[in-house]
Amino acid sequence: MEALTTANRLTVGSTTNWWPLVLCAGLAFTLVSHLGFMPLDTGDEARRALVSLEMMLSGDYITPTLHGERYFNKPPLFNWLIIASYRLFGNYSSFALRFPMFVSLLLLGLVLFRFVRKEINPVVGGAAALMMLTNGRVLLYDSMLGLIEITFSLVTYTAIVLVYRYDQKRSYWWLYLTTYALTAVAFLLKGLPPVAFQGLTLLGWFAYTRRTRLLFHPAHFAGIGVFVLITGAYYWTYFSRNAIPLQDVAGVLFTESAKRTGLYFGWGATLLHLITFPFELTYHFAPFTLLLVLLIRRGIGKVLAGNPFIAFNAVSFSSTVVIYWLSPQVYGRYLIGLMPMLFTVLAYLYYEHSSPASRGRWWVERIWLVTTVVLALGCWAVIFYPTTRVLPGAFAKTAALSVLLAGLAWFMLRDARNRLSLMIAVLIVVRMGFNWFALPGRAAKREFYRDAAVKAARLTLGHPLYGYKTTVGDGPATDVSSFHITLTRGDILRKTSKKIPGAYYIADSVSLAHESARTVAQLVLFDRHPASIVVFE
Repeated sequence: MEALTTANRLTVGSTTNWWPLVLCAGLAFTLVSHLGFMPLDTGDEARRALVSLEMMLSGDYITPTLHGERYFNKPPLFNWLIIASYRLFGNYSSFALRFPMFVSLLLLGLVLFRFVRKEINPVVGGAAALMMLTNGRVLLYDSMLGLIEITFSLVTYTAIVLVYRYDQKRSYWWLYLTTYALTAVAFLLKGLPPVAFQGLTLLGWFAYTRRTRLLFHPAHFAGIGVFVLITGAYYWTYFSRNAIPLQDVAGVLFTESAKRTGLYFGWGATLLHLITFPFELTYHFAPFTLLLVLLIRRGIGKVLAGNPFIAFNAVSFSSTVVIYWLSPQVYGRYLIGLMPMLFTVLAYLYYEHSSPASRGRWWVERIWLVTTVVLALGCWAVIFYPTTRVLPGAFAKTAALSVLLAGLAWFMLRDARNRLSLMIAVLIVVRMGFNWFALPGRAAKREFYRDAAVKAARLTLGHPLYGYKTTVGDGPATDVSSFHITLTRGDILRKTSKKIPGAYYIADSVSLAHESARTVAQLVLFDRHPASIVVFE
């Protein structure tokens, strides 16, 4: 078996040096070509855009606000990156909003590749990086939105893997100073989670290697000091400008981190989540998480322990994923920062400790093959679907997708050594089809809300405009309308329950209950939520 594995490894290394470059080029083009195609999303992306825009309009880059009110849920670093991108491109386009995410995504792949290449080899490094960039969750969702998670994942993964790098060098001052500095950066992106990641990574690795005494190294306390210095510098500036109690900010940050845990959902939901979480993880990051079956083998502990870097990735992932395994409400994007470690382990097992004849790998590759064949045939359904068959070049694009997928299926059937790379290519083709056929419909929906908001904003130019009571800003759903209104007017859309003479208000039927007002225009908020522009007589 070992001889077969070695032969497999050498063949892969000698015949596929070119494939990571080709796949990376195709992936980068596929992602960037539609980065600005979609108007602003109607979820958290709109909130990131709105908070950044309000900071620019107010000129206060220290105090994030939402509808003019202090916004404590997230520290401001990601907003600063968005603002920098807005200024770089000289506009407030969707492309500018998402550019920091796109750069972070490419850097995440590069950092992952460089670390794994150095510790293992280029083939495993290239596979792990491309698995990270092309899994279903990242490729079909997060790579299209200007959200925090990709940038946060870049910083978090770098901090975690530097623990290993400097531990191998026995450079503990560098270990603690650099990782705590990165933890501070991650904190300024998202709040408390990176603190838990840092603590669990250090505790898990040093406990595994039976060197917990290193947790009491003087450099550790210096690292904590660096974290306090960086985060404290921001909050000292913040509180010097805002005379509010510390507990108001700290309380929101804690609630944001704890509200999805068992503390809020109870034991029943937590126990159910303990059972379902592995399946959710597999679903979100498919198809590569199917390779988890490679962990089901006799002596897997010795295999993982046989390479210190792989052991570190396995231990660090196991230590940190506990946070989400115990939290009943977890979104797939929260796990992105931990997946590089899992994909490193899976790529290593695939290329270094399995062969095409291995039972688990054989079944996974057959699933990939069947999926590719089904996609090659099933993609023709788009020319029969009313909303896609009318798209320009629908038949030619469908034919191209089908031929590409059929060709990849043929190679996958014949080339037993390179099926992982071929599956990555399949996913890039799927993303091409997604760009061509799925995004236009989504874009039309978002354009509807953008155009409705811009039209309403133009009707109110020259008059003060407010959101009345909870019509806007009560949740992220209305933030997309608020962003376009704020951008069109060049003025922050504030919320109020006061009635100001001469002012216009955005109000819905709930906020206008038992109120007398004159309707100026109608407005549709997300999602098909009717509202009005009104004036109180």
